[in-house]
Amino acid sequence: MTDKELEQALRGALRPRDPGADFADSVMARLDAERCSSRVPPAIQTAARRRLYRWSLPAALAACALAAIGLVHWRNETAARERGVEARAQLLQALSIASAQVSDARAAILRDEGQLE
Repeated sequence: MTDKELEQALRGALRPRDPGADFADSVMARLDAERCSSRVPPAIQTAARRRLYRWSLPAALAACALAAIGLVHWRNETAARERGVEARAQLLQALSIASAQVSDARAAILRDEGQLE
């Protein structure tokens, strides 16, 4: 099938057609029939709503509690990580100072040994 034949077939299939005079009436009748068949009695709707609302508050409270616990845990982990970074920086500074002092002491000892000879 060529492109031109495909285009002609699509134009023929998609050509507007008159639905008829009673189209709107038949659609409305079908909608009314579906509405009547799918209608749930008000007593059942009320009971279903009560069940839904009975569990919605506890579910919302549980979700809030879980979110709060997660937030507290995250803050504690962040604070611990920050304390660890600060302690590492202090340790490196202390090691640097100690290394400098050890180097000074070593140099003094080597100087003193050189004078004794």
